[in-house]
Amino acid sequence: MQKTEAQKKILYISYDGILEPLGYSQVLKYMESLSKDFEVTLISFEKIDLKIGTSDFLQMQQHCLQKKINWKPREYHQGLSVFSHLINILSIFFIPFLEMLKNKHQIIHIRSYMPGLAIPLLKLFFNFKFIFDIRGFWADEKVDRLGWSKHSWKYRFFKALEIKLFNKADMVVTLTKSSKDFIHDKFNKSPHCVEVIRTCVDFSEFNADHRDLKTYDFKTNLVIGYLGSIDTAYDFNAFLRMIKNLEKRGLSIELKILSNAPAAIVGKYLKENNLDHLQYEVLFLNRNELSQAINKFDFLGFALKPSFSLIASMPTKIAESLACGTPIICNNFNGDIEEMIELKGIGILYDFSTDLEEENYGQILSMLQDDTVPERCHEFSKEYFSLELGVSKYRQIYNNL
Repeated sequence: MQKTEAQKKILYISYDGILEPLGYSQVLKYMESLSKDFEVTLISFEKIDLKIGTSDFLQMQQHCLQKKINWKPREYHQGLSVFSHLINILSIFFIPFLEMLKNKHQIIHIRSYMPGLAIPLLKLFFNFKFIFDIRGFWADEKVDRLGWSKHSWKYRFFKALEIKLFNKADMVVTLTKSSKDFIHDKFNKSPHCVEVIRTCVDFSEFNADHRDLKTYDFKTNLVIGYLGSIDTAYDFNAFLRMIKNLEKRGLSIELKILSNAPAAIVGKYLKENNLDHLQYEVLFLNRNELSQAINKFDFLGFALKPSFSLIASMPTKIAESLACGTPIICNNFNGDIEEMIELKGIGILYDFSTDLEEENYGQILSMLQDDTVPERCHEFSKEYFSLELGVSKYRQIYNNL
């Protein structure tokens, strides 16, 4: 009997939990497919209660067993004390170390910077190929969004770690071509060792089934959607000023906000922008309810605060909105989004720093009256943001290392 070749062993370490929406869509979904071809062990840091008896935990545990994913969840301690941070950091070091002692994985794949704390130590003891999946310039995001000082010890520490990780990585994965070019120039990393894999969308979850892509009628009563956080990287006030400007043009607007932001906070923002008369709704939906809600939007809008770290950003909401045939309106936050919108016509680039100009307003009206836009958005998402495309690229990376 011919002996079958053993599958490569992959150790994937994610600081995002797969019981959370982001880890579920951008980690677990990839691993479900890749586990068919590779022996996958997934270490994730879960920010919700990991009590063994909870239904969410048991369902995920069973799901991972069915998909042949060796899931090793760790509890992320969310306290602000030094003790909580120390436990998290010790877990980052020792759990992968013990896993490598036991199974000697050929490839270690880390998501973002925090799991990278263990890489220099692991490199001293084990021989493995290393994938640095950056997901963004993490330390710079902390400066741009959370007020870290560039002179602080933690910023300098993680920038030093960043250099080590780029140097040691056999392959770097990033979300944008803009960041790939920067990594090549700044860190002298060969373009052949940097792969662009954008945020993925699973079309079994996000699709345009609830929208008639062929018959789209413009109406003066617009349903404008907003998805996700209203703070940190996002300028919700700027987004609301755009709503105000559209109102001044005689459009009647209904605002649907899909977020876990408290309704009282949203209401405060609306009042500050003289929009408390606006018909609006704040909903925190289950993942299986999002697609149907997004299908009802005329467009989805958001404003990112201008910053250096945005060259590596490609928010998941873009893929999810386009998959539902819903165009986007956002600012020109990096070269990738500029190319997508200007060349592919899947939305509008909007300058939130100025009042609504006649040209911009005309573009918005044209987009809303163009009945080919929803289908164009949907087809574009299949070409550039599909889960299958991402899985294919990761499979190729694993096979080539």
